[in-house]
Amino acid sequence: MRKLILSRKGFDSSSGGTANPILPDGRLVPLPIPDAQAPVCYDRIQSPAGSLGPLVERLTRGKVGPLDGAHLDPDLDASSLPRSRGWRPLFGQAGAAQGHLNSQGVGPGDLFLFFGWFRQLEETEDGYRFSRDAADRHVIYGWFQIEEVCDLARSFPGKNCWQRAHPHCHGERGANNTLYIAARRLTLPGLEHTLPGAGLFSHCRDDLVLTLPGGNRAIWRLPEWFHPDGRDSTLSYHARLERWSRDNDCVRLDSAKRGQEFVLDVDHYPEAIDWAARLIGRNV
Repeated sequence: MRKLILSRKGFDSSSGGTANPILPDGRLVPLPIPDAQAPVCYDRIQSPAGSLGPLVERLTRGKVGPLDGAHLDPDLDASSLPRSRGWRPLFGQAGAAQGHLNSQGVGPGDLFLFFGWFRQLEETEDGYRFSRDAADRHVIYGWFQIEEVCDLARSFPGKNCWQRAHPHCHGERGANNTLYIAARRLTLPGLEHTLPGAGLFSHCRDDLVLTLPGGNRAIWRLPEWFHPDGRDSTLSYHARLERWSRDNDCVRLDSAKRGQEFVLDVDHYPEAIDWAARLIGRNV
């Protein structure tokens, strides 16, 4: 692992128009963004709340419907759809975001931590709704260690290949269309061969929450070693030092409002390896 990528995914204010839900029992339900070119609709995708169709329709007040196409990406949970033999978790990226990953040298062995905008749900007589006093938070909900990177412009999966069900193998995805295949097993200190290479965290726990309590969801609280002072690089998209401030044994970061892929060079931040291993080990 030479790169750690904090990757923003799921519903947001521009794609889906609302937060991803945290169920009343604390379970996380990341919602795939709407995509008219996707090969599956929300009604077909299973989650801890059942089919996503009724849930997205209720939470978006009908703006997204059960039969709308769903961009299931990253695709981390084998139980969310019927699977072909040999299926493994996949993640697709294209356009400027993939160009950024290319320029940062992201490749096999590197680790994505996926995060998104989440809010707590409550259950009423009419069904789920977001709690009126629920905080908006950025929460890490999944992990993905890369085994292989496929340039789909050069090497498209075969007609009967299980990879072909992924949304980046359907429609027009633009330049740099790329598919990442997850490792079968994690290779991180203390977790070698004990956990799958990719998956979802089931419940929202404090150490998965990036947002500083009581503030805007884009203001993060991170371990002290994330601060770029004295390092040879910064978390990508966060080079301005005024974004960073120390707070006792932590760091506050005014995280970028735009951009999907924030890359950290582990050669310059070796603490990231043990931090990621502990985060995954505690929460699986």
